[in-house]
Amino acid sequence: MKVKSIFSLFKPLKIKNSLSTRLLSYILLCSTALAIVITLIQLMWDFQQDVGKIEASINQIESSFLQPMAASLWNLDEEQIQIQIEGIMNLSDMQYVLIHEVLGNSEVPLVEQGTLKEKFDISKKFDLTYQGEIVGTLFVAASLEEVYSRLIEKSLLILISQTIKTMVVSICILFIIYYMVIRHVNKIALYTRNIKLSSHNKDLILEGRSHHISSSSDELDELVYLLNKMQKRIVAELTDKEIAIEELQQERDFSATIINSSSTVICCLDRDFRISTINPAAVILTGYSQEELNKKNWLDIFVLPDRREELLGKLAQNEPIHSIEIEMHDQMGEVNTLLWTFSAFYDGMKIKYLIGFGHDITSQKQVELEIKKLNDQLEEKVNTRTAALTDSNQQITQTLEQLKRTQQTLVESEKMASLGGLVAGVAHEINTPIGISVTAASFLQEEINHLSEKLASNTLSRSYVEDLIGRVGESGRLLNSNLKRAADLISSFKQVAVDQSSEACYSFKLEENVNQVVTSLKHKLKQARCNVFIDCPEDLSIYSFPGSFVQIYSNLIINSIIHGFEDWSGKRDIYINVELRESTLYIDYKDTGKGIPSDIADRIFDPFVTSKRGSGGSGLGTHIVYNIVNQLFKGDIQYVAGESGAHFKMAIPYKETMDS
Repeated sequence: MKVKSIFSLFKPLKIKNSLSTRLLSYILLCSTALAIVITLIQLMWDFQQDVGKIEASINQIESSFLQPMAASLWNLDEEQIQIQIEGIMNLSDMQYVLIHEVLGNSEVPLVEQGTLKEKFDISKKFDLTYQGEIVGTLFVAASLEEVYSRLIEKSLLILISQTIKTMVVSICILFIIYYMVIRHVNKIALYTRNIKLSSHNKDLILEGRSHHISSSSDELDELVYLLNKMQKRIVAELTDKEIAIEELQQERDFSATIINSSSTVICCLDRDFRISTINPAAVILTGYSQEELNKKNWLDIFVLPDRREELLGKLAQNEPIHSIEIEMHDQMGEVNTLLWTFSAFYDGMKIKYLIGFGHDITSQKQVELEIKKLNDQLEEKVNTRTAALTDSNQQITQTLEQLKRTQQTLVESEKMASLGGLVAGVAHEINTPIGISVTAASFLQEEINHLSEKLASNTLSRSYVEDLIGRVGESGRLLNSNLKRAADLISSFKQVAVDQSSEACYSFKLEENVNQVVTSLKHKLKQARCNVFIDCPEDLSIYSFPGSFVQIYSNLIINSIIHGFEDWSGKRDIYINVELRESTLYIDYKDTGKGIPSDIADRIFDPFVTSKRGSGGSGLGTHIVYNIVNQLFKGDIQYVAGESGAHFKMAIPYKETMDS
């Protein structure tokens, strides 16, 4: 079972052209080449050693045999010579020995032993000298055949052992590589092959490895971690892309639906101002079909001939066209007026195409003409009515003129965006008392006319006169009270326009200034059971308009008494904190009353915004304070919402003297 399980690990190696097969080939190739090189080096070393031994044997002959052999040759002792030759032949790898005897000038072979060849591998010739005279020569030769034979046997043994060792080592290395790398790479490949990008996949987990990156993780762990992260990111991005494509498709369908169902003419023009696409609204307006409108020049369809050159110049010069009224003729010859706006889309510096939006305002123009006609008629009636006013309405006229001057002063002094609200508020506040006054004056005029008629006809009676006196008296009181109310409102409106040059500017102490206000309002504060706490340095002076500071404090305190503490059962305290920080004067005003209703908190500084509408509140107190702080002092005032009571914070540029 163990052997079978071990060999089962090598089954994946049978895959053709697998990484394991190539690794095995490379390992065997490198191991074989290395084994051959090592074997050659070993054989070369052994060859050098054997040749060295032979050369050493020949050198040994020179030192051990030459002198005895020379003596034996001198004595002609052939037996001894034969023994010496056999001794030489017994040396390692000796193949041939020959002794020559010198007789005069010639050498005569004397003794030889071994096999004579035409050429020997190693040979050497020695002179035999006896007592200084050469008596013969000794020729020795050695063969390398036995050396070669031994080297061949040894090389075969080395190659066989190296081959076996190489195969075993290669298989072991391959097994280690497969176990450590290849099987995980195969699993990564299989996982990657089976990834479905349309849905989320399980994380890849390698067998026997940690699921998380740690200090002991290697490259495979990091690869798996990055692969899991990558597939999650790809799936997420593809999901987001599919959602985006779906949303884009929905938006495109939605836009197409809006364009096709819109009553506004929407068209796309090319660089020559020919119509590329246009919506059905143009078909209804012009009477042409969409096919007829396509590729026609926009100027020929939607612009009268007398204005085509003007608009062609504007379009050609890339001039912006926004909300321009252009008249056109439909197929019935009727004139329609469209309000056109164009948006250009560029390709580099050149216009690629234009999108035009034409809103049919023909009916609006007709309504405007009718309104203008009605306004002219109404103006004529008003002029007629105004011309017929009697002397009793003169005071009302003067009041209206004074109101207009006050309104003009407010318009010139303030730079606020709520100017329309101010004028509407003025008209609303003054309308009631003036309307009542006009009615009372008209009633008095009618009574005077009746009285004149009765005097002329001598039908005047005492009872009529008594009733007339009562009616006239009541009308007079009504006229007087409403005119007084209008005058009071106008006086309040005057305070809104802060005239910076109408008040003296000098250096004064801020603590004295606020204490003067509290002292002047002491009676009202006492009636309201209200306490005022002032936190201001005694020696803090400023060069400014003291009257404007008085107006700020008095308006805020009166607002707290009227709006904050009326019908209030809680604490009735007012806190005024004044301090100087980094050339800026900070005034913090806070009360503990009911606070400002949330529905008007965002508009608290607008004119005529009040929680006492119809109960005596004009809605100008905080607006006056805003104008003084922002327009006159060039400072800033903020209402702090979300707290109990009313809380205002003011920041005013500080100036201690006129020259500072």
